[in-house]
Amino acid sequence: MEEVAESYELDAQELELAAWIKKRSAKEAKRLQKMGVKCVALGVKNMSIVREDSIVLNRVEVDTSFSMNLIEQIMVAEDRTHVPGKAGYVYVNVLLLAKPVSATKQPAALVMPYVFDTAIDGNDLTQWVFINNDFERSQHIVQAFA
Repeated sequence: MEEVAESYELDAQELELAAWIKKRSAKEAKRLQKMGVKCVALGVKNMSIVREDSIVLNRVEVDTSFSMNLIEQIMVAEDRTHVPGKAGYVYVNVLLLAKPVSATKQPAALVMPYVFDTAIDGNDLTQWVFINNDFERSQHIVQAFA
C-alpha cells in the first residue's frame, strides 16, 4: 500500500508573519550577544494554548533535538509587541536557560519567539510545555516573585 504524505503550505500572509517573527527573534538574539550573552535563536514549528483543568499551558513545538528537560530557568520579556494583521495577538521574547554542560561553562541560552492571544483568560505565561523534534515532552512552571 502506498503512503500519502500530508503537507501543509503557508499562505502569503502566514509566510509574512513567520518571517516577521523570525526577524524579531534574531534581533533579540543579536542584542543579547552584543551584551556578552552567548545565545541562540530557537526555531519554533508551532504554538498553541492547551487547557488542563483550570491551568492554561503555553505549548510550543521547538525546532531542535535539544532536550528541553535541561531548561532550568524561563524568563519572559516584559516588552510586548502587537502582531501585525492579528488583532489581539502579542509577540514576546522568551529566554530559556539550560543547565551548563560543565562546571566551567555558562548556561546555554536560547531565545524563543512566542505569540499568544491576549483574550485567553488565565494565561499568565507561567505554564509551559515544550515538544522537541524527538517528540520529547517537557513541562515547566515559571516561579513568580511574591
